[in-house]
Amino acid sequence: MKTLKYQLFLIGVAIFISGCSGSAYYEEIQGGYHLSAIDVKHDMIIGYQDGEYGIGVINATVFAIGQNGRFIIAKQHPKNFPDKPDKGIINYYIIPLESRIAKSVDKNYYGPLSLS
Repeated sequence: MKTLKYQLFLIGVAIFISGCSGSAYYEEIQGGYHLSAIDVKHDMIIGYQDGEYGIGVINATVFAIGQNGRFIIAKQHPKNFPDKPDKGIINYYIIPLESRIAKSVDKNYYGPLSLS
């Protein structure tokens, strides 16, 4: 009986850990940049992978991107945790791919910009 309780405990721990380690979405873009969302897609960000460290570049909620060899263009609805994204506002960001990533995150892009 004691062994059965221990086995059930280990199964529960394994299920808990596997549920915590996954992400809702991950896609490499280019130049070390990626789209990722931890729990739900309305938490989508653009990040940069610098070796073993990840750097957040554009905060949630990124909902569209375009890219060529020189730039990534992102459309974002601003989101303040724990609120839902403000879909009445669209921010645009331009990420130059030719620039070296800076430690100061706000120097890695131009924006937020309006469509005009």
